[in-house]
Amino acid sequence: MRRSKKYSRPVRPLNENAALGGVHFEEGSGGTQYKVHHIQSGKKEYVCPGCGGIVAIGESHEVAWTEDTIWGAQYGQESRRHWHTSCWKHRGRR
Repeated sequence: MRRSKKYSRPVRPLNENAALGGVHFEEGSGGTQYKVHHIQSGKKEYVCPGCGGIVAIGESHEVAWTEDTIWGAQYGQESRRHWHTSCWKHRGRR
């Protein structure tokens, strides 16, 4: 019986970005941990909470939310917001 050599091959490093579905973590004011997902092409219009402007259909942008709320993780996911990428990067600098 022939044995597979798959166990003798070097292990591929884990692609954390792919494993998390493209979501990465950023720290906000007061130490709040945000999950941030970059959207390449939006399918709807959204209002950016940073500038109050419209995130247009097809525009790349960031979706951010926190699961660190007193109402639980589900509330944080439901209250996620769509930001212009530049507004998200410059939040809190006003």
